[in-house]
Amino acid sequence: MKNLIFIVVFLIFNYTANSQKETIGIVKYQNIIHNENGVSFAVPYKLYFNSVISSYREEGVAKRVNHEKSIEEEREEGRVASEHKVMKSSLPRAYYYTNNKTNELIFRESIVGKLYVVKDNIESIPWQLHNEHKKIGVYSCQKSTAKYRGREYTAWFTSEIPISHGPWKLRGLPGLILEITEETGKFEFRAIKINLQPDKNEVQGKLNKPSIDKITDMTTYIKALKNKFEETLANLRASLPRGAKLMTDCDVCPDPKNNSLERFD
Repeated sequence: MKNLIFIVVFLIFNYTANSQKETIGIVKYQNIIHNENGVSFAVPYKLYFNSVISSYREEGVAKRVNHEKSIEEEREEGRVASEHKVMKSSLPRAYYYTNNKTNELIFRESIVGKLYVVKDNIESIPWQLHNEHKKIGVYSCQKSTAKYRGREYTAWFTSEIPISHGPWKLRGLPGLILEITEETGKFEFRAIKINLQPDKNEVQGKLNKPSIDKITDMTTYIKALKNKFEETLANLRASLPRGAKLMTDCDVCPDPKNNSLERFD
């Protein structure tokens, strides 16, 4: 009888331990920016996550996308860009830290050569699920759409990885987001490699809350975004040779209304 009780207790303990095993992972993404002149660039990011916290971190410089191969071919090879590196910067790389339990969103970005560390809040994104499915790699994914921060997105998520994280600030679906396209075609996010058995210490090290000396308020950050286009033009004009002019009325010039990922009124 004692042996039977011991076996039952052991099985219950073992089941509880397994059921409480935390889901952790690392996902490699590419943030792809399509410019009006037809040239596209991809910035490599990694998403580190557990069931509550995620950290989406820039991992390298932007590279020009190789259009000679399809995205799927590049994804299978673990990359979507050529080795032609561009857009180097000496500033610290961007990150986006989120904590579902505390509703914190802390991120770092550079805007026209200036660094901003901002404390934001995790907003509830009004995702609408659709009865459309497709395969991304080995995962079955479902389509969802939503409007967030002035842009409309189409996302593909997999409930086979039941965590609510995704690239950048996009999250809140019943599964990991593997692919996102934005309505104007300017921005894309694509997962190219998923590791669900990573080194635990590596993941935990990336999920520590950022240590910050100075926080930029959202009002200042939004103002910087709104001034981004004009400041960029001013810097370009200042760098031109004497007598040269910058063309601002052409078919391939950047659209100031489509210049930043977040668009505030």
